[in-house]
Amino acid sequence: MEEKKTVIVTGANGGIGRVVVDKLRRDGYECIAVDKEEQVSALEGDGTEVICGDLTSDDIFERLEVVLGRKRRIYGVVFASGIMLPGMVTESGQEDWERTLDVNLTSVFRFTKLLLPYLMQNKPSHVIAIASHLGVVGSYGLTAYSVSKAALIEFVKCVALDYGDAGVMANCISPGFIKTKMLDRAVGRFAGNKKWMFATGGMPKQHIDVEDVANLISFLLTQNSMNGENVVMDAGYSVR
Repeated sequence: MEEKKTVIVTGANGGIGRVVVDKLRRDGYECIAVDKEEQVSALEGDGTEVICGDLTSDDIFERLEVVLGRKRRIYGVVFASGIMLPGMVTESGQEDWERTLDVNLTSVFRFTKLLLPYLMQNKPSHVIAIASHLGVVGSYGLTAYSVSKAALIEFVKCVALDYGDAGVMANCISPGFIKTKMLDRAVGRFAGNKKWMFATGGMPKQHIDVEDVANLISFLLTQNSMNGENVVMDAGYSVR
């Protein structure tokens, strides 16, 4: 029997990542689920291998290479990991700034660099990154987060241009607000902030359905025409 196609999902224990892994399993893929939270171990089995560790550590890449050595059909990677640490420039410490960039951007660079030789052996293959609508438009009090997501969108465009001829399609999805623990923690910090009330007020739909994001990822993994795109899925937030 032919080996199933394998897709790596980072942030696999998060509000987006778990739904993505479930969707990919239903689509018939095997998954490598990567997350720092120990609860990710619950995803083990049914064609899914788990790697638990910090995405910014050297150890995580060494362990991933061991798993990759057992797989021949590395077909895609979905970057669903991310952190959101609120703060304007004068409120943000350098540690928060560097941590945000390390998780949201630098780890994606390091994973992509490691995976590209595997992806180029299985044409077409796919790099899909979850960015944010706040990487497309400005935001109040989320400087590090917005900058990291804007840079992520540009990084994916560069990968698309540099490796499209090698059969690697690279695309971004920029969702609006999705009900996750990460968002709940951030919103708690904004309680009573009139600017945020203005930013989210008047929207016909304030929260995006995470299943729609997973379905879009499923589609992107099946196509060979979209490359370097940033698909904004924010129910109209960024068009105002």
